[in-house]
Amino acid sequence: MAMLNKNRCKNFVYQFFLTEGWLPPGTTPKNWSAVTIGELGIDDPPLPSDPHLQKRRVALDLQNFFALLGGKLPSPLSQLKRRSLTLGGFADWCHANQEG
Repeated sequence: MAMLNKNRCKNFVYQFFLTEGWLPPGTTPKNWSAVTIGELGIDDPPLPSDPHLQKRRVALDLQNFFALLGGKLPSPLSQLKRRSLTLGGFADWCHANQEG
């Protein structure tokens, strides 16, 4: 598998959250990287029986779409649980943690 360069990882993260409808109102191509995971509203409010249901689905979708681009990514679930992590930081994590 080919590894995605840093720019492709950032573009992927932005496009994924944009097309999946997770970005909050007012997000632009210039400020998206400062949006935090907590601001996305994933699992907000959490289901009492499964508080990370949507996060697990988002993690799986990210892995699948990453693979379509020629990359391989370990599960990002632990990162998606970090409410204060910015999307820019998440994109950096994706780039640094590719498997190849």
